[in-house]
Amino acid sequence: MKLPVRPGHLFLWRGYALVISPGIDSTPHAHFALQLSYGLDRSFRARLSPDEPWTETRSACFLANRMHQIDSNGGMLAHLFIELPRTSQTDFTDLQAAFGQHPAFAAIAATLANQAAALDMQGAEVLRLAWQACALPDSLLTTNYDTRISQALAHIHRQRDGLCTGASLARQVHLSESRFTHLFRQQTGMTLSRYLLWSRMLDAVAFVAEGQNMTAAAHESGFADLAHMSRTFRSMMGVAPSELHRMAIAFKRDAV
Repeated sequence: MKLPVRPGHLFLWRGYALVISPGIDSTPHAHFALQLSYGLDRSFRARLSPDEPWTETRSACFLANRMHQIDSNGGMLAHLFIELPRTSQTDFTDLQAAFGQHPAFAAIAATLANQAAALDMQGAEVLRLAWQACALPDSLLTTNYDTRISQALAHIHRQRDGLCTGASLARQVHLSESRFTHLFRQQTGMTLSRYLLWSRMLDAVAFVAEGQNMTAAAHESGFADLAHMSRTFRSMMGVAPSELHRMAIAFKRDAV
């Protein structure tokens, strides 16, 4: 069944995001979040590099920091982004993920397709948790950061001005800067500088949701200018940040 064209919806929590939107074709990109994608009214195409052939699929999973690209095929897509610790070296990426055939997922997909406009944050969170349960093993969702990294992440998430640095975070957890940045990458699978860009990008999205224009959101979240924020958004999400203007955005700033 072909769905009518509808505005997009973005639900943002600290550590999670749920996007329900007319398909947006992406350029190759990678980000600090595991991504689950589902075609609500038709299959889409995905690949892991421009050199690889496309795979047609209805459901896909991309591990955090894994390069990928999506061709929506003109359909409605739902994406769930989940920030995860670096739990293992196993690549959980699956271009034909099985969660779409999970018995419980049909009801989730129907709600995503037909009731997105009526969802509030509480309803979106129920869907998020149900989708996770269908798609991911509990072991992958276990948060097992070193206590010092957990403290640093909590501080980063409380900041909204992009002023965190490796030196300031290292002092807070009583480590040398070199030891802290090494431990951070070991635990998260991402350099501190790139994680800070990821966090600033999420802050910028939240500022847009609060009514700021793009330029103000970029400055408030610690980017040098709008061009810097736009480059970061495109490299991490594969699309221009102007796509946010087509979405209704709801967010909740949860502490870590």
